[in-house]
Amino acid sequence: MKIVHATGVIEDANALLIVPSSDSHVDFLIHLAQLPSDELKEKLETQDIFKTNLLLESCPFSEAPVWLPPSVPKKDRSAFVWYEHLSKAGGTSFCNMVQDNMKKTEIPPYYCMPRDPEVPNDPDGRVGRWSNEKMEKYMKNHPSIRLVSNEWQPFPKERFQMKNMMTVTTLRHPLNRLVSAYHFWGILHNPEKAKPALPQWLHRTLIRSQGKDPQAWPFAVHIGRYNFLSWKFSNGTMPQGTVASDHNAFPLANIEIGWKASFTEAVENLAKFDLVLILELMSHHSMEMMKRTLGWTNFKHNHVVPSGQVENSHADKDLSPEQYDYLWDANRFDMILYYW
Repeated sequence: MKIVHATGVIEDANALLIVPSSDSHVDFLIHLAQLPSDELKEKLETQDIFKTNLLLESCPFSEAPVWLPPSVPKKDRSAFVWYEHLSKAGGTSFCNMVQDNMKKTEIPPYYCMPRDPEVPNDPDGRVGRWSNEKMEKYMKNHPSIRLVSNEWQPFPKERFQMKNMMTVTTLRHPLNRLVSAYHFWGILHNPEKAKPALPQWLHRTLIRSQGKDPQAWPFAVHIGRYNFLSWKFSNGTMPQGTVASDHNAFPLANIEIGWKASFTEAVENLAKFDLVLILELMSHHSMEMMKRTLGWTNFKHNHVVPSGQVENSHADKDLSPEQYDYLWDANRFDMILYYW
């Protein structure tokens, strides 16, 4: 494959992006990840390097178009929806739209997350920890349920092996998601009187998540890590930042080594999803996609929050230019996936 990283896009971009080859897409995205920060940001934010209009008609990893998946008739009871919930990326809004468009008997009652029969005291059964066999047993024992949501564990890619499983997720601008997670978990739901500043909170979440098994039961352990989106879709293998000597500064980025295999897995898994919604486009484009793939028509609750008031976090306004640039570069893998 031929890549030219001089001006603008790659040479023969149309051919590269249309050919259904996973290697060509992964190589191109890895190439982007190794660009200097300023050059990468310019390409992602000001140039249409992914030829969006062409990608709407193509898919690198499956025979069906990735952004135009086969529609699921509303009366087709064989379809089962797996929703991969990225914390503070529109998951609560999605679950509310599920409730507006599906029968109550078709949805687990607790934020669309099923209860684990083996752990009856917790309404969230951490469905991301389940094997396919356990998932199939749940579906057999709960034949009316047609959707489940996984929030705290990485996406289990073995779900792709299940028949009639439609995979859906919602993405949000990575820095807006990170700032929103800070406001929600670091401020609103922090019982301490003295609330931490963003750098302090990022260090606390980093220290809390260090060495933790991604399949461990505690919730909200990894929501403040750098490149959380890449972590979610790489089976929890994407490296995170490292602790800085000064906790009033941001944690150090870790973008030099150990990321290629994890990033590759994240690209391949995300590309196989049947429907990827963008929170910032929920008011129009994402609604159209949900109509076409899920048959939904009721979008009155397209933006709600589990607690507190609805607030749109804008990292470019909440952060200084220096902070924004630093966190943008530290989360460069997520930025690539988001714009892709």
